[in-house]
Amino acid sequence: MPHLRPTAIAGLLLAAVSSVTLSSCGFHYPTDRVNTIAAGVNNRDHSVDALGIRVLATAKGEGRLIGALSNSNDEDASLETVTSPDNAFTSAKFKPVKMAPGAAVNLAEIAPIELTGDFTAGNFITVELGFSTGETASLDVQVVKNCFQYTQVPTPTPSAEDDATAEEPEGEATDEASDQATEEETSAAGEEHADEHSEDGDAAFTCADQAPVPGGGEH
Repeated sequence: MPHLRPTAIAGLLLAAVSSVTLSSCGFHYPTDRVNTIAAGVNNRDHSVDALGIRVLATAKGEGRLIGALSNSNDEDASLETVTSPDNAFTSAKFKPVKMAPGAAVNLAEIAPIELTGDFTAGNFITVELGFSTGETASLDVQVVKNCFQYTQVPTPTPSAEDDATAEEPEGEATDEASDQATEEETSAAGEEHADEHSEDGDAAFTCADQAPVPGGGEH
């Protein structure tokens, strides 16, 4: 019986192991799968993908929709409505969010889609996105607070109507009495806003001293 050299034996063993390994893998490689690493909720069930959808809250019952939309249609598509099936919130009027074929839009970079209702930071609420395609994507999304990476997202600001009294009257109408009244109104408004937060607990909107670290470690 002929003797095989050690190098030949090693080569045969390597070929056998490689054959078994490749046959067990098949063609469904992990790199071929969709992998979206992001916070928020994804919905890819329709021709417009909803990715990383969240509600960014700045106070109890106040926030805006953030995340991204990606149009996989061959035609234009747009987000037409944002609704709550259980009436947990209402959406302010907004212009349809248009997307060209194959295009995407970051909701944090456009005019805010403002939501108001019965929610606060830490809650999960069901959001239904209605598209011009006739499709509706339903997502159970988290309400996040304006901390860490979310501080870079613009938040809704008071409308111009709130600043309608910005012009100074003619003559000497701006006296000490009117200035004092304005200060008192501002102080009262601030106290009322603080009371609203205290009812829900300031902890819901308080950011930790340090940002979270992957793996649960500490800086």
